[in-house]
Amino acid sequence: MNKAYDIIVIGSGAAGCAAARACALHHPAASIALIEQGSRTAVPWVMRVPLMQPYIASVRKARPFLQTLSCVAEANLAGRSLPFTLGRGLGGSWLCNDMKYMRGTRKDYERWADASWTYDTLLPVFKSLEANSRGGSRDHGEDGPLRVTDAQRSNIDSGMNVRFFEACEAAGVPATNDFNTGQVDGFSAMQSYIDGGARVQAFDALIEGTQPRAPNLDLLDETCAERIHCRAGRVCDVEVSHRGDKRLLEARHVVVCAGTLRSPLLLQHSGIGAKGSVLDAPAVGQNLITTSAADLVFRIRNSSNVYSKSISWRNSSYLYRQWREYKENGTGVFSAFVEGAAYVRSQPKQDAPDLSILFFRTPQMGMTHWPMDGFTMRVTHHYPSSRGEVLYDGSKGTTFIRSGMLSTREDVLAMDEGVQWVGLLTTRDGTLQSVNHVDEKGRHVSPFWSYGAALHHPRDGLITQRSTAAFLAEHVKSGGDLYGTCAMGTVVDSQLRVNGIAGLFVADSSVVPLPTVASSSTLGSAIGARVASFIH
Repeated sequence: MNKAYDIIVIGSGAAGCAAARACALHHPAASIALIEQGSRTAVPWVMRVPLMQPYIASVRKARPFLQTLSCVAEANLAGRSLPFTLGRGLGGSWLCNDMKYMRGTRKDYERWADASWTYDTLLPVFKSLEANSRGGSRDHGEDGPLRVTDAQRSNIDSGMNVRFFEACEAAGVPATNDFNTGQVDGFSAMQSYIDGGARVQAFDALIEGTQPRAPNLDLLDETCAERIHCRAGRVCDVEVSHRGDKRLLEARHVVVCAGTLRSPLLLQHSGIGAKGSVLDAPAVGQNLITTSAADLVFRIRNSSNVYSKSISWRNSSYLYRQWREYKENGTGVFSAFVEGAAYVRSQPKQDAPDLSILFFRTPQMGMTHWPMDGFTMRVTHHYPSSRGEVLYDGSKGTTFIRSGMLSTREDVLAMDEGVQWVGLLTTRDGTLQSVNHVDEKGRHVSPFWSYGAALHHPRDGLITQRSTAAFLAEHVKSGGDLYGTCAMGTVVDSQLRVNGIAGLFVADSSVVPLPTVASSSTLGSAIGARVASFIH
C-alpha cells in the first residue's frame, strides 16, 4: 500500500537525523518520514566503547551495521583498491567514525564565497546542536541534543599525552585550548562526541532524545530508497523496498542525506547525473574530496612506569583494572579515543594549518595492533588538490568509485612534510627547544627520547622523499571525512535545492564544495539542520 508524506528524508546518519529533527520542529503540521536501510537493532558494545573504534570492522557482531564500498585499483596508491567503511543503521557512519568534534575554520567557509554559508551564519546552528561540557559561551552551546566532551582529565594528563604536548611546544607549535573557535592552529586536547564514557548515538540524541519522538515523524527502518521519481521537473515519489516488498512513497519534498558516496549514487540511479534520463547533471558524483591519512607507529623500549593503551602482556593487568573501572564508572582509558592533536602547516608561509597529527597511546594501524608498548601518530592532510569521482553505470548496474587520493604531487609533498613533523616530534633534533628534556650531552631532545621510542612501522624508516612517497602509496588511507560529490553551486544551490528538480534537496557532507578541516559528522549535522528552513 502506497503512502504520502510532505517530506521524506533519506538516510539516518548525522545529517539525516538532524534534518528529520529540524523538519519535525519547523513544520509540525507536515508529515515526515525518515528512511534508513539498516535496522533499529541495538548496536554491539564494541561500537559504543571509544577505545575499540579501530577494531569495529573486525568484530563479527558489528558487521551487520557496516557497509564497505571499494574503489577501483589506483596507480597512485600502488595499485590498491581503497575501501570506504560506512555505517549502516540508525546513526549511519556515526556508528563507526572517530567521534571528533571539529567545525572547520572561518577561512574554510570564506572559500565557498556564499554569503549564506559563512562561519558566523553556521555558528548558531553548531551551538544549537551541541551540549558542550564546557558550558555555554560565545563559541559553544550547552542545551543542544549532541553531547560534546573533553577526555577525562586523567587521560589527558597521562605521561604519554603530556610528552606529546611538550614535544609540540618544543617544536614551536603554539598551544590552544579550543579547536572550535573559527581557527585551528596549535596543539590541544581533543573534544569528542562521547557521553559518560560511551560514543554518543546520533539517532538517540537527535530523534529519540529525552522526549517521545515527534508525532509527525515516521521511522521506516530496514527500508532501502532505490529510486527517486520525478514528473514534469518536480519530485513526486520515492521507490523503496522493505524486506523484498517494493512500494512507492509519495512526497512533496525529498531530502537526500545518504552521505558523500551514497547520495550521488542514488541521484544517478534516479536518472539525475551525466546524460541522465531525468536530468543531465554532469557534476553529480564528481569532485570527491578525500582526506588522506597515514599512521606512523613507534615502539617504546624503556616502558617501565609507562601506562599506555597498548594491548600487551606487560600491560594486561593494567588494562584489566581499567576495564573494571570503565564498566563501573565509564571512566579510564577505555572512555576516550583521540585525546591529543596538533594542527600544523606543511609550508611555513601558509596562512593556516593544513595538516593534523593525532596522537594515540597505542601502537595501531587501522585494525592491525602490535602486542607491544608504543604509540601512534596519524598524519592527515585536510586540503588535498586531488579529486575523485563516484559513478553509477546504469547499463551494467555497477558502481565506480575512484578516490583520486595522492594523484597530485602537491598532496604527496604535503604528506611528506607531515611525516617530517612526526620525526621532529619524536627524535633528537637540533631545532627543538625543549627546556625539560636534554640528552647526556645537554642537547635538546624530544620528550619521547627517554622512552627509547623507535619507529616500528614502517620498519625500514623514511629517509628520502622517494621512500616516503612509496610508503604513502602503499599505506595511506582515507582520513574518514569525505565531501564534494553533490557540490553547492554545481549540483545544488545555496538553499540545498537540486538544480533543475523542484522539491528535491541534498543536505549532507556531499554538498561541501571545497576541502575543510571539519569532521563530516559535525558539518553534516549542521547542514542537515539548516535544510528545514529552506523547505516551504
